[in-house]
Amino acid sequence: MLLSILGAIGYQLNEHLLILSSISLQELLDAEAKYHKVLRTYWHENNFLTYKWWFLVVLSIVPAIIWWVRVDKTRLIENTAFGLFYGVTAIFLDSIGSNAMVWTYPVRLTPYLNPQLYPYDVGVVIIPFMFVYQAFSMSFKKFFVATGVLSLFLAFIAEPFMVYLDIYKEITWKHIYSFPIYWLIGIMCWVIIKKFKSYST
Repeated sequence: MLLSILGAIGYQLNEHLLILSSISLQELLDAEAKYHKVLRTYWHENNFLTYKWWFLVVLSIVPAIIWWVRVDKTRLIENTAFGLFYGVTAIFLDSIGSNAMVWTYPVRLTPYLNPQLYPYDVGVVIIPFMFVYQAFSMSFKKFFVATGVLSLFLAFIAEPFMVYLDIYKEITWKHIYSFPIYWLIGIMCWVIIKKFKSYST
């Protein structure tokens, strides 16, 4: 019995190795080229210059302008560092999720940008978190509550609104999964910045 199980496992492993070894780099490049050609065609036919595309353009520009006008210039480096830490983490996770087809973006600003919903990541997630950090970072308790409220808004209002606009589509993901992730990233970045500041005092 044990020998037959081990034999079956060995056979399956051998099959997988044969499949993997049978794909050449050129075949992979050809598949990627075909994918990007289809993506560019889809983008030109379904995204470019539509009102949803213009919405993403506005989302890419207006929040950044508002942030620059309202940011406390005396804490510019600290606030920017927080935003960069949050942004790198959020964009990294967005890339993983979209490439793993946990969610997808029917509307994209450009077919050459990854993650595909970069305007949302920056304009709706990162910049609001930077404002929360600016306003509440001096007290961990206040920051904890404020980031929790913002995370609730992002997970249960902003994301469903993007779904409603058909700019964001969940495949196996659910809004409720996003809530603790938004919150945890905010807390993690607060801890990192405070630790960095402690080295300069």
